[in-house]
Amino acid sequence: MDLVHLTVCWDRAGDELIGVFSPHAVAWLRRQMAGYSELLEWRYTKYASDDPTAEAIGLPLATQPAEYPPLVAALREIIPDEEPEPIRLWWEPDVVRWLYAGTQVVLDSLPETGGVVVLRERHEIEAWQAAVPNMRVVFGVAAGVMPVPAGTESHRHTMPKAVPGRFEHDRDLTVWLRRVVDALTEIAEPAATS
Repeated sequence: MDLVHLTVCWDRAGDELIGVFSPHAVAWLRRQMAGYSELLEWRYTKYASDDPTAEAIGLPLATQPAEYPPLVAALREIIPDEEPEPIRLWWEPDVVRWLYAGTQVVLDSLPETGGVVVLRERHEIEAWQAAVPNMRVVFGVAAGVMPVPAGTESHRHTMPKAVPGRFEHDRDLTVWLRRVVDALTEIAEPAATS
C-alpha cells in the first residue's frame, strides 16, 4: 500500500466533516487503531485498585511506570517526562482512559467497508486529533521508524521485530497519518471559531 492508495481528502458539508479515504486505508487505520486500543486497555488492567490511595479516590492507579517502548513514547507525548515519577503515575490512568475513549470514537466513525468517514460532532474531531497522532507514535516506534524512548532500550525485546524491507513503507505510513490529522485540523478550524 503506497501513499497514492492512502490519500485522504477532508471536506465540509454543512456542519459535518467528511473524509474520503481509500477502502484499504480505512481497513489499515481500523486495524492499527484497534491494536492501539487493545494496548491501552491492557495497560489499564495493570493498574492497582487495592492501593489505599486508589481505594480512597475510587479509581485504579499506576503503581509502576510503563515499560513497553511504544507505549512509553505515546505517554510521553502527553505526560511530560520532566515531571516526578509519582506525578506521572498519578496522571497516567486519566490519560490512558482519555486516549482509550478517543480510540473508541475513532473506531466508531470508521466505516466497516468503503472509505467515507463522517464526523458530525466536535468531540469526534477532537478524538481524531488526539488518538490518531498518539497511535502514530505507537506505530512509528513499534515499526522502528521512530527511536525507542530513552530509558526503555532494555525493553526493546518486547517489541515486534522490525522488518528491514518495510522501513520506507512504514515511514510513509507515519507521514500519511500526520497528513490525515493536519488536513482534518485545517478544515476543522473554521468550525472551532464559529
